[in-house]
Amino acid sequence: MHKLLWILRTILLLPLMPLLGVAAPEYGVMTFVGLRTKKTYSVDIYYGDVADALINWDGGAGASATSPDSWTPPEPVLLIDCAIVTGGTDTKKFQLLRNNAPTGGFLRHTLFLNTLSKRAPLSLGFQAGSEIRALQKA
Repeated sequence: MHKLLWILRTILLLPLMPLLGVAAPEYGVMTFVGLRTKKTYSVDIYYGDVADALINWDGGAGASATSPDSWTPPEPVLLIDCAIVTGGTDTKKFQLLRNNAPTGGFLRHTLFLNTLSKRAPLSLGFQAGSEIRALQKA
C-alpha cells in the first residue's frame, strides 16, 4: 500500500507542484576548469528552491539535501558553465559567494536550463582553497 501511495504521489502530485506554488527541489551541475591542469570539474548541485538558503554541492556521492553547502577547488579554477534542471518555483536565481562574500551578479535560472542549446557564457575565477557557495534568491 505504501509503495502504491508513493507511485501515485510521484505520477500525480510532483508534476503539479510548480502550478501549486510549492517549492520544487531540483538538480544541476556547475562546471569549472582548472587554470593549472586544464582539468574539468563537473560538480553536481542540489537546490531546495527555498529563498536565501544555500545550495548543496556534491560531497562525493552526488548532490542531495544532506550534501555540503560549499565546494572547495583544489587549484585555481574558472566557473565556465551552470546547467540546471528546470527552474525553481520559489527561487529564480543563484547568488555566488567566494569565501562568503558575494561575487557580484546572479545566475538567473532561465539562462542556465540544461535544455538550452546555448547558455550564457561564464568566466568567474576562484582561487585554490576558496569556499564556493551559492544562495538561492527569489
